[in-house]
Amino acid sequence: MSSSTTSGPGVSSPDANTPAADRVRSPFLDQLGLGVRLALTNGRDGWGRLLLTACGVGLGVALLLFTASFPGIVQHRNERLYVQNDTFRDEDLPTPGDRTVLIATADTTFRGTPIRGRVVQPEGPDAALPPGVAAYPPPGRMVVSPALAELLKDPANQLLRDRLPYPVVGGIGPAGLLGPGQAGYLLGSDRLSLDAGADRITSYGHFSPPKPMDPRLILLNAVGLTVMLAPVGVFLAAAARFGGERRDRRLAALRLVGADRRMTARLAAGESLVGAVLGLVAGAALFLLGRRLTGHLRLAGFSFYPEDIAPHPAIAAAIAVVVPLLGVGVTLLAMRRVTVDPLGVVRRSGPGRRRIGWRLALPLAGLALTALALALPTQYNPSGMGRTAVFNSVQDTRGSLLVAVGVLLMLVGVCTLLPWLVEAATRRSGGGVSWQLAIRRLQLSSGPASAAVSGVVVAVAGAIALQTLFLGVSASYEDRPGPRAAVGPYQQSVSFPGGGPQADLLAERLAHSPGVQATAAYTEFALETPTAKSWELPGVRIAGCAVLRGFATLPDCKDGDAFAVQGRTIRPGGGTSTGANDGTSTGTNRGTDAAAETRPGTTVHAAYFRGDGEPPSWPLPAVTATVEPVEGADPNGRLGSGLLLLTPAAAPAAALRGQPATVLVAMAPGLPDPKEQLATAVMAIDPQGFAGSPLDRVVDPTYLAVKRLLTAGSAVTLLLVALSLLVGQLERFREQRRILGVLNAVGTRRRILGLSVLWQTLVPMALGMLLATAGGLLMGAVLQYTAGLPFALDWGSMLAMSAIAAGAVLLTTALGLPQLLRLMRPSELRYE
Repeated sequence: MSSSTTSGPGVSSPDANTPAADRVRSPFLDQLGLGVRLALTNGRDGWGRLLLTACGVGLGVALLLFTASFPGIVQHRNERLYVQNDTFRDEDLPTPGDRTVLIATADTTFRGTPIRGRVVQPEGPDAALPPGVAAYPPPGRMVVSPALAELLKDPANQLLRDRLPYPVVGGIGPAGLLGPGQAGYLLGSDRLSLDAGADRITSYGHFSPPKPMDPRLILLNAVGLTVMLAPVGVFLAAAARFGGERRDRRLAALRLVGADRRMTARLAAGESLVGAVLGLVAGAALFLLGRRLTGHLRLAGFSFYPEDIAPHPAIAAAIAVVVPLLGVGVTLLAMRRVTVDPLGVVRRSGPGRRRIGWRLALPLAGLALTALALALPTQYNPSGMGRTAVFNSVQDTRGSLLVAVGVLLMLVGVCTLLPWLVEAATRRSGGGVSWQLAIRRLQLSSGPASAAVSGVVVAVAGAIALQTLFLGVSASYEDRPGPRAAVGPYQQSVSFPGGGPQADLLAERLAHSPGVQATAAYTEFALETPTAKSWELPGVRIAGCAVLRGFATLPDCKDGDAFAVQGRTIRPGGGTSTGANDGTSTGTNRGTDAAAETRPGTTVHAAYFRGDGEPPSWPLPAVTATVEPVEGADPNGRLGSGLLLLTPAAAPAAALRGQPATVLVAMAPGLPDPKEQLATAVMAIDPQGFAGSPLDRVVDPTYLAVKRLLTAGSAVTLLLVALSLLVGQLERFREQRRILGVLNAVGTRRRILGLSVLWQTLVPMALGMLLATAGGLLMGAVLQYTAGLPFALDWGSMLAMSAIAAGAVLLTTALGLPQLLRLMRPSELRYE
């Protein structure tokens, strides 16, 4: 018979038969596991709270996983860009062989949709196949991408079918496309040659160094990413506290059976851990579902294959660790304001006021970081020049990261200031019954109401700051004066690669196309000699006398004459400058007369020659006269000092070999879709022809991509705001259902209860909008100053963002009213 000794009530000495693993097991893990079991065995009400928590956390986790996929998306897109970089010219051009291919660019744009086109001609049986294509199309046939096939099938796109009238004999697979939304085609040919503008390659894919991004766009990206992700952290923290009041009452019951305060905190952490883990699972499921849907979506002009969207393993692992830790940390932090006694729960929110000191320290720390970023040495200013919009340490990568962290601290400071502001504004009550009920509820517990709109406040404050910074950056891209209309009749310009020898014939064929009133053709290229580079010599423009008279005031002209242009350089749109060439025209950049640059008889050849073999050399003719250009006659704007105007007999015919032909076009007035009709007419003559509008304003494509991505990201964040608000609203109604049931049972009208709930949302929202506007303006002004940008505000955008955010709050509140009315029934007084 064995006996056991006890050392106190409820505590027994370990049994000799107890396994060693049980004797050394940590009480912390036991209590954490008990919290997990309590969360999973708390009946229907507990599972409802867990599902709401999982939904709230899952939305944030899904967005984080998509953000973590960005490095992989960029890598896969770069790999796809690599294989599409096929029209390049190596220094050592390969000779024709069994594996070589002639390839030429045949891109076009149809009603804003870019279409990638290539004309191919294999020169041997073993020619490398383009990625995504099973076999080369025969001459006059083409293979198309799925997106282009849909465009061609659309009955409204007859102009596109006229532009690409070739029979379709196959498709282009994902390996040859940037994304499912890319429109592209591959056209077979048997007429390509190097002199006609084609390139010879032996394989597809060529590395091209990426163009360095404007430092201002780097800063805009860093701030934009911070602004879009900051609300996610707020929503995750708020979701971790769903059902906090019910949880505290359960913990009070556990105090009756001997649990101390440390144990109750660990039990609460265990319950939060379950919700966070379920949220991770829900977020992963939402991510996988959203990834499948991306194949059918076009996001800001981009499209992606689902297999290209995969989170970076290290970032995904960090999310899997940080999200549960965040849920546990928020719960433990919230427990510090709660005293869980055996006889009930006392919240320390009435007598003790919230402190503002540490809340103000966060935005001040953010401002200090931006000042530190401004003081960093910059690689863009090695000579120590003053701070400007170009030479600015904030626009370095290091400075941009510091500014992004500073913005994050300021946004967190705005979020932490909201509960203090709500508490300060609701210390006094008065007014009607619904108002008093709402204010009393906010006085007793302002945390849940503030948390419900804190994500909106952070999103609006960040959006205002980002919009203010974006306004300053966009001024240098979008507010530039656009080109003015040309004086002459020609508004459009068409380029035919390798068409120099047939320039007049191409212009004549184009003149007979529908909607074309007049054409003028010329061939222009730069010159060089063995001892002089292209920028040291004049360029030449070769055309007939009738065409040259439109470009300059000629005293007289006959075939064989040569004229030197002097005077002001004619810029695109009719602008002028004197002296040096500004880079918009071929020829000298020294601003002197072309006649003084070279002497007659000097042997020259074409620079940047892309034809077959070596460029032909020929002597420069004697200049017949020096002439003044006609301002605005050429929409391309390439008329000015340092240009020779030659008639066809003044240069040998061989000099035109391999050179592009330029045809200026005047379209008939009142023609519907004139640009589309011109592009169709050009490609009917030569698929390699390209019709451009040099008088249209061209915005930097990198800037446009950043703008579209930030706009799309803001839309996704706003969607997350709305969904999270709805989930949080439903949880708050569940928390208050017993109170609402009691008030309804004692005769309080439903209209008053509904208004009180509405006031509980409107008061924090109004205070939050004021705080968000003030904080956003302050952050925007600081960002503009530190980036060296002029101070500017867009009041219309700020009012629109505030109105959208307020509308989202009101909409989610309205969507929750049916649930609120159901919870007001006396049957909700039942307690399990």
